[in-house]
Amino acid sequence: MRAARRALGSPTLVAGALLLAAIALVAVFAPALAPHSPTAQDLSAGLLPPSAAHPFGTDQLGRDVFSRVLFAARTDLGIAALAAVAPFIVGVTLGLVSGYFGRATDWVISRVTDTVIAFPFYVLVIAIVFAVGAGAPGIVAAFALVGWVGYARVIRALTASMRGLGWVRAARGAGLSHARILVRHLLPNVLPQAIVLLATEIVLIMVAIVTLGFLGLGIQPPTPDWGTMIADGQAFVTSHWWLSALPGLAVVVTGVALSLLGDGIGDALRVTADRPGRRTSRAARASRALRPAHPGMAPGALTVGGLALAHVGAPADAGDRSITEGVSFEIAPGEALGIVGESGSGKSLTLRAIAGLLPNGVAQTSGEVAFGGAVGMVFQDPLSALDPLTRVGTQLREACVAAGERDPAARVRELLEEVRLGDPERIARAYPHELSGGQRQRIVIAMALAGRPAVLLADEPTTALDATVQREVLALLARLRRERGLSLVFVSHDVAVVAAMCERVAVMRAGRIVESGLTATVLAQPEHPYTRELLAAIPRPPHPAASATTHGALGEAATDGDPDSDPALAVRDLRVRYGGREAVRGVTFEVRGALGLIGESGSGKTTIARTIAGELAPAGGEVVFAGERTAIQLIPQDPTSSLNPRRTVGATLAEVIRAHDRRARKRGGQRMEQVIALLTEVGLAPEHAGRYPHELSGGQRQRVAIARSLAAEPRILIADEATSALDVSVQAAILSLLARLRRERGLALIVISHDLAVVSALCDDVVVLRDGAVVEQGPDALVRPREPYTRELVDAVVHLPAGAFDGSL
Repeated sequence: MRAARRALGSPTLVAGALLLAAIALVAVFAPALAPHSPTAQDLSAGLLPPSAAHPFGTDQLGRDVFSRVLFAARTDLGIAALAAVAPFIVGVTLGLVSGYFGRATDWVISRVTDTVIAFPFYVLVIAIVFAVGAGAPGIVAAFALVGWVGYARVIRALTASMRGLGWVRAARGAGLSHARILVRHLLPNVLPQAIVLLATEIVLIMVAIVTLGFLGLGIQPPTPDWGTMIADGQAFVTSHWWLSALPGLAVVVTGVALSLLGDGIGDALRVTADRPGRRTSRAARASRALRPAHPGMAPGALTVGGLALAHVGAPADAGDRSITEGVSFEIAPGEALGIVGESGSGKSLTLRAIAGLLPNGVAQTSGEVAFGGAVGMVFQDPLSALDPLTRVGTQLREACVAAGERDPAARVRELLEEVRLGDPERIARAYPHELSGGQRQRIVIAMALAGRPAVLLADEPTTALDATVQREVLALLARLRRERGLSLVFVSHDVAVVAAMCERVAVMRAGRIVESGLTATVLAQPEHPYTRELLAAIPRPPHPAASATTHGALGEAATDGDPDSDPALAVRDLRVRYGGREAVRGVTFEVRGALGLIGESGSGKTTIARTIAGELAPAGGEVVFAGERTAIQLIPQDPTSSLNPRRTVGATLAEVIRAHDRRARKRGGQRMEQVIALLTEVGLAPEHAGRYPHELSGGQRQRVAIARSLAAEPRILIADEATSALDVSVQAAILSLLARLRRERGLALIVISHDLAVVSALCDDVVVLRDGAVVEQGPDALVRPREPYTRELVDAVVHLPAGAFDGSL
């Protein structure tokens, strides 16, 4: 139904479908529509001009050209469609297999593809037609042998790019067969592009048929064919131009119809209707799209009054389209305001409305935004905010040019130095993927500063950063604010960070500001029930002086982690290599209850998790586990990328249940009962089974990812940054869920997080990693750190101020 609605809403598809349908009807009903026999000759009536009796005139043999054009549509379209089927099936299959399996399989298929491509296309087709014989059988055989290579190359590239995505890895980790992953997961995701290629290929085949007919190697007389008609009319092109022009026009119109239809079908099959375009970084677009300053306001002042945002262009039955309503606040020059609230409350969209960067489908319906001076914006994810194909120096230079700098190159060097990036020449030459997360975030900050802003908007600028890098970025923002006198609007789900950065705070819920005031007052004496709920949900990070009994508070009723009991899993001298680099070096630990892995980005945490889950092969050492590898399930950091966008929640869970149903093959109804039971277990309603990932909130998607892991009946769960992108209330719910599952199912748990409060709440043992090696290990590592590096991690954590509300009366 969704695809049907997208199809009906696509002018391209509707136009192509109507045009091609008209051509197909003409071809099918040619015998009824044609006024004369297409092969009947009347030499006395040769070369007559168009008339009522002969709308397109007659050819040199007195045959009616209009009738021949109609019958030629039946001939050429039928052969083109038939000749396109085999290359489509062969090419898509080989592309999927080659891209998915890679290595030797990919090498063999790619070399065969390269060999076929090395020969000129028409030379091969003509040679095959000569060998097989002119006519329809020769044309079909020729394209079956050479027409698949285009599909194979494109589909191989698409499949190879998807092979490492989270939802493909999750499908493999859930124990699904390669055949099922290829057919049920990858094929639907490459099919839109394959269908666009099919429409294009039919056009090319039809042109080839016309070309072969023109050369006398295609459809043989007296069968009507556009190619032979064009060839026959060449001798009379100066006196009777319509003999060649009208069949040629039929070819052009058919090609246009097929192209429009292919593009439209591709759009309808895509999960969203977004159309690809030139990739430009969001940071670069921000530097060009910001609103002009209000001339009557002091630099740094900001006023938002009655701001209302709503979805536009949504169906009439889509329900409430409002996003925010009546959002109002003021900032004095040099002041900092923090905005906190749950996901979907409208925090980020409020910032984008201030900057004039609202996404497609969202519009400001009322209210006003006014500010003095320029505005800069720092985005949440620096990797997606930067163009991956352009050097960061070039992107900075574009931002400086957009800001009207007279010497952009000098300004780029100045900005890199201002955000404290060492070796600015090397940094400027680097691509985003060659920089660390902290370096990328500094580049985004530098781009925001390119326009010399008086107001800086920061949208979750430290969410994906570990504690030490977060501290550096926060210190940078604080220094820039102090030295430049910037006003700051800081959006975050981390209330402690907001408390450290901002004098005032506003709490948003469901598009409204429910409470605002001085940060210290709101945190210590919250008035609104939602504010109290938000503060009570914040996990408290460990203090070095705290008692070790606070460790694993949420999971204390689970297995007690007795050092004398047999471990659920043992990692011994594990080593993992990426290319020539050893990413994990001799790591050893045992898992009995709940184990936390902590360390800076790049310390090897996720690599260890993926190796334990079987996604990576170790270069040395071993992972000892008594059971099948599918009994170890990995809950990914980003649930959105781990869920197939084309499969409903119910279908995702049902296929995992089916793959692990060793005792009896349950019917669809029985599997759906299990799906509902799993959804209920993770706190979701049965109706969520019919929804797609993009229709769920971040917390709901994370619960689905946990439910999928549970469907494989695991004995060990690995939670890889499972709460890093969630607001505190949803994070608290996920932590409670994991703790409950551990108690009720007796699961062992490995928790990977840069949030030490999360590790402290769930785990009774901790392993501290740095540069792929264990620095420290033990249940007291966070509360009584022995190593300087561990103490540095603990000290980097931003704490709520003393006296902040914690839910107690």
